[in-house]
Amino acid sequence: MNDLLHTPEGVRDIVGEECKQKFYLNHRLTRLLSSYGYDPIQTPVFEFSQIFGQEIGTTSDKDLYKFFDREGNTLALRPDFTPSVARASAKYFSTESAPLRLFYRGEVFHNTKSLRGKLKESTQIGGELIGDSSIEADAEIIALIVHAFKVSGLDQFQISIGHAGLFAGLTSAAGFSREEIEDISSIVSNKNFFGLEEYLNGKAIDPAIKDLFGLLSKTYVSPDDWKEYFDQAKEYPKICAALSHLYDMNDLLASYGVEDYVTFDLGLIRSYQYYTGIIFSGYTFGSGEPIVSGGRYDDLLGHFGIQRPAIGFAILLDQLLLALERQHIPFASGQKRTVVLYHQTRSKEAIKTARQLRLDGKTAVLWHYSSKDEYQLLEQQLKSTDAIVLLEEE
Repeated sequence: MNDLLHTPEGVRDIVGEECKQKFYLNHRLTRLLSSYGYDPIQTPVFEFSQIFGQEIGTTSDKDLYKFFDREGNTLALRPDFTPSVARASAKYFSTESAPLRLFYRGEVFHNTKSLRGKLKESTQIGGELIGDSSIEADAEIIALIVHAFKVSGLDQFQISIGHAGLFAGLTSAAGFSREEIEDISSIVSNKNFFGLEEYLNGKAIDPAIKDLFGLLSKTYVSPDDWKEYFDQAKEYPKICAALSHLYDMNDLLASYGVEDYVTFDLGLIRSYQYYTGIIFSGYTFGSGEPIVSGGRYDDLLGHFGIQRPAIGFAILLDQLLLALERQHIPFASGQKRTVVLYHQTRSKEAIKTARQLRLDGKTAVLWHYSSKDEYQLLEQQLKSTDAIVLLEEE
């Protein structure tokens, strides 16, 4: 076996119909983003490593693919598009007063252990709404995500929405240290609320605050629940503000007609530390992880010298394709092809035929043969969906 034929662990080739479907799905999603007024942006696949540093609150240093350039600068393959788009926005659009809508598509890289076949290279397509701190901007992003699922062919999915300010408000009110916050974050991320109760019992904190941590176990919030939550949190402005923001989103999401696809998960937590407002994840059947994730990050652009609020999301294109496959959702990956199968004596006529098909907006591919055996081999490779123009030997 030729070892040069293999890829490194955590990456793979994508070929054939799967590759066609991926490109076609990308096309449909970029058209949707354009219909909402988002413009394309392309950032480098690698940047100075501090763009993704711990200070900014993105990927852990050990999970980066890092290397050096000839000048000795430390560079990193991007693990996350948001810091790159934030940097570019601060550089090129610092004088813009109107909200900025941008979308991207490309690969991200995580230097982690490959668990359960999880890849280290994946494709994302996403959008960023910069310069608008309103709840209306939050609702637009959620509506856009719902429409992205529908455009992809999915109808059974859920967007779970939380708020970074809720967890931050709870840990601040309890006076927890950074190390304690990391401990609790890990516990809550795993939905281990029995473990959370045990952990809190070992801490000397106000019983009222301890009770408020129970909000994090609420993975479905009905309209009747809100008053009870507000009553619990009324003495803590930061916590109450986070709850109020989520509550007020209900009406706006109803205006978009997407409220049936949304639930509120008060215990939702992100590993990226730059989120400041709503955070969300999108799920469907057939995928072991979220298809989409994102949130509000009002302080991130400040690291690049410009204070502007922002919110964004990223769709994991590979996970989305996997979900479509496992749900057996029919997927038309673009236009069917017409095969012009011709004997080599009729090459000029075949070229003219293919040229006209392409002018008519069709996909045309030229196959030639010189013998009966060669013709039979090519015929076996025709797909049931192919249209055929046969030009036999004169």
